[in-house]
Amino acid sequence: MESVLVLTISGEDRAGLVEQLAEVIASHSGNWEHCRMAHLAGRFVGLLEVSVPGDQQQELEVALRTIKDLDVLIAAGELEAREELRQFDLQVVGTDHSGIVRDVFKALACAGVNVEELSTSTVSAPDSGVMLFEAKARLGCGPDVAIGEIRTQLEAIAQDIMVDVNLLD
Repeated sequence: MESVLVLTISGEDRAGLVEQLAEVIASHSGNWEHCRMAHLAGRFVGLLEVSVPGDQQQELEVALRTIKDLDVLIAAGELEAREELRQFDLQVVGTDHSGIVRDVFKALACAGVNVEELSTSTVSAPDSGVMLFEAKARLGCGPDVAIGEIRTQLEAIAQDIMVDVNLLD
């Protein structure tokens, strides 16, 4: 029986780290499914979904934890297919300040919207040097959620916290 593992990794960034991780997975008959990886605060961090034959799972888990200078957290995933959600994108841009993520995503959670993917960054504005906050999210919701109402709520929040919000169907 096939198992699904969700790995959270963190280690000092170095050449060959992804190759080493891939080699351990492949040598235990694992399959690299989906991942998101990035360099953050001097570390290489990532999320990775791996499928592996059930009889190889325990050995793979032990091998992953022995990769030098790599912290690995392993959680069991599910093989079952999820309910199909209607998906749409969100973009948020504004002067960086505390609370943007909290306020925007609280409104989405209250509306029953699920965050499928989220990427955020801060960048220096080209003309003024002011730090800008940028977020891009892939969202999902059931068919009973009204996108127009979500758009109205987000526009009201955007005025309060002084950011531009763009919801794309």
